[in-house]
Order: sequence, then C-alpha cells, then structure tokens
Amino acid sequence: MPSQSNTHSDPAAPRGGPYILRGIVVVLMGVSLVLGIAMLRQGGIHGNDFKHLWAGAFLLDHGRSPYQADQLFRVAASQRWAAMNPYVYLPTTGLLMRPLAWMRYHTAQEVWFWLNWGLAWAVVLGGPGLLRMRRADLARLVGAVFVTAAFPFYRQMTAGQMNVVMAALLVLAAAALRRRREPALGLVLALGFAWKISPALLIVLAALMGRWRAALWGLGFSAAFILLSVVCFGWPVHREALSMISEMGYGRSTWEALGNDFYRDPFNQSPNALLHHLLTENPHSRPWSALGPAFANGLTWLVSLGLLAAWLLAARGWRLNRVRPAPHDSQCASDTDVALFLAGTLLMLLAPSLLWDHYCVQALPALMWLFGQGLVTRGPAATVAGLAIAILLTIPWLHQAPWWREGVGIPVMMSLRLWPLIGLYGWLLVNAARRENPMGATDQGASNIRCEPQRRQMT
Repeated sequence: MPSQSNTHSDPAAPRGGPYILRGIVVVLMGVSLVLGIAMLRQGGIHGNDFKHLWAGAFLLDHGRSPYQADQLFRVAASQRWAAMNPYVYLPTTGLLMRPLAWMRYHTAQEVWFWLNWGLAWAVVLGGPGLLRMRRADLARLVGAVFVTAAFPFYRQMTAGQMNVVMAALLVLAAAALRRRREPALGLVLALGFAWKISPALLIVLAALMGRWRAALWGLGFSAAFILLSVVCFGWPVHREALSMISEMGYGRSTWEALGNDFYRDPFNQSPNALLHHLLTENPHSRPWSALGPAFANGLTWLVSLGLLAAWLLAARGWRLNRVRPAPHDSQCASDTDVALFLAGTLLMLLAPSLLWDHYCVQALPALMWLFGQGLVTRGPAATVAGLAIAILLTIPWLHQAPWWREGVGIPVMMSLRLWPLIGLYGWLLVNAARRENPMGATDQGASNIRCEPQRRQMT
C-alpha cells in the first residue's frame, strides 16, 4: 500500500483557495519580470552598491587592495563613475564575487540583476516547501507581493545589493536545520559569513540551540574559506580587512575622514542610528536631548544586549518545552526550532550599527514564515498586527524627509522600518517560547513529519 502523504497544511483552508493564490502569484511574477526588463531598458539600475562590490572583487583579482580608498577611486575613474562607496566586506566576499570580476562591468551588472531576480523568486516559490510551512500558498503570496512591490526590494535591485543572496542562504540554512542536516547547516552558515560578516552570529546561536555539530562544522568551513582567501589574495589584505571591520562599531563609520557618517544616516534603521538622532547633535535631526555620542553608544549596547537576552529567554522556554525527536535524520525539527532560528536572523539585522532600509529583504524568510504558519490568522488582532508588519516593511518611504527631523517624527517616521522588524522578532520569540502551533498540530506531531518524500511501497 502507498504510504501516507507528507502534508503539513491547514485543514481549515478552503479547497479552492490555493488555486486562486497560486494564480495571483503567477500574475505577480509576470509583473515582476516586466518591471525588471523595464528597469534595465530605461537605465533605472544605478548600481550604487554593486560598483564597490565589483570593484573590490576586481582589485583583489588583480592583486590590489580594496581597503585603500585611492585604489577604489582609480577603478571609479577608469569606469567614469561619479561616486564610490567603501568596500566593507571580507576578502572572502571578493572570492565569491570573482567570476563577475572577470566580466566587463556592465555585463556583470546585468548578470547580477537577473541572478538576484531569479534567486528572489526561488526564495518565494521554493522557501515554503523547503521549510514545510503549513500555509505554503499564503506564504508564497506574501513573498510575491514583497518581491513585486516592496520599496526595500526595489532599492536592493536598483543598487545591486547583497540581500537577496543572503535571504536565499537563510532559507537554505533553515531548511537544513529543519531536516537536522548538521554539516549542511554549518556549510550554509559559513557561506553566509564568507558573504557578509554578520551571519557569524548565527553560528553562535546554533550552538546555543544545542546544534553543536552544526556550529563546529560552521567554524570549520569558515576557517577553510578564510584559508582559501589567504592563499588567493595574501595575508596583508586580510590584515587591512580587520582594520576596516574595527571602524564599523557603534558611532563610527568607514571613511569618516572623507565626510561619511553612515552610522547616523536617515536610511540607516538601526537602534544605534535612532539613538544618535535622538540624543546627539547631528546634521540629520533636531535631538530630543544632546547627551553625546558616548551615551548613545552605551545605550545601544544595552538595547542590543536586551535583544539578545530576549532571544536567550525564548530559547530557554523553547528548551523546556522541547519534545525530543527520535534520533534519525529523516524526521523534521519542530516548528519552534525554525521560529527560534528565524528570530536569530532578525537579531543579526538589529544588533549591528548598520541596518539600511534595503536590509529588510533579508527579513523576507521570517515574514513568509509568520504568514505561512498561520500566526496572523488567530484572530482580528493578530491579522491587523501581521498586515501592519508587512505593510511597514513594504511601502515606499523617504526617511530623510524634513518633516521627520524633530519630535516624535524621529523615532516613528525616520526609523519607520525598525519597528516592524522588532515586532516580527518579538512575535517569533513568543511563538518559539510558547511552543505554539496554531493549526492544531502539536510539536510532537511536527517532529514526526518526515522531511523527505516517502517512496511508494508495494505490499
């Protein structure tokens, strides 16, 4: 007899609903494709961030340092670029970007654009299935709306940023965690660290979740990537990278001598930026009280430690309520394992000094999980809260508008994206700590769901 199918869906969902949602997703994908073609043909891709990504990989490939401003400016002059941002990544990022550095800039830019477009839709269409979401079609619809209409995603694509690749890596990491594939989880987390420094936090959080093997694999793969980078580019450039990283703390910016103050730019949505807008003299706002940078930075540390403490408390509740699965890899980790991990991906965004508005793209897996698990359909209040989070992460916004530069406009309007991220973070933590499964299935049942399709058995 055939085995029971491996479904994990909402039994209360209307039978015709999925087909309607899938149809809308297909239409949105078509709209997104047309918009992408139009952006390219009409010259709407300025590549503000891709320029320094490509230039950094180009310099590393030619034996030069992207951490020296004059080297970057020479590349900018040769390409006739009017402006250039600092290269604030590890040499491992240049190693991963190396194939694009072998192309001419405009060719590489177009390849990068469509690679990001394809990866974004892979996250939308494939993520819910990989994570065994209960309402996969609803999650795909939310993701499709975000990729088609969200202003942070538009900013990501026009600037040529790195967020889509990171979102894809986060989905793969969560899928490996779901399937209890410790080496795969470690590899993906190490790739995330090699791509963008902040995922190093996730390796630590994996250990705190009891995924020691995954954390050790992550450290091992990270060391291998760094060693390979040293072999390819030499140690001196890595020493310069460490110096650059030290310039990215609270209240500090790279290239400050050139007049940059990224840590308090209005489009920086981090708690550190907000506290500098509120509590220090700065060119972007009229502070509530000029208590000075040291006070703002100290308070930022308290906020970050508070966010970490909230994660640790949720992890404690998750550990106390945890149902031990049978010890074989064919079983899924529970929903709350994934919720706690995805909350960690939001902590990765909230803790550093930089949280550009387009970083919200990295929150897409967590947002899709919120809807895909039915957490927003547990009553009118939950629905309103879920929609508010989605809308605030999506709508176009001018963070530097003069109306937001004083009074309540500073925390509420200038830092508009910060609050839905914190709300989403708190929601996932509460869900993880309480072991909530809104569709009526228990964590016991969730842990017994097979992650891999079962083969048809003959009797």
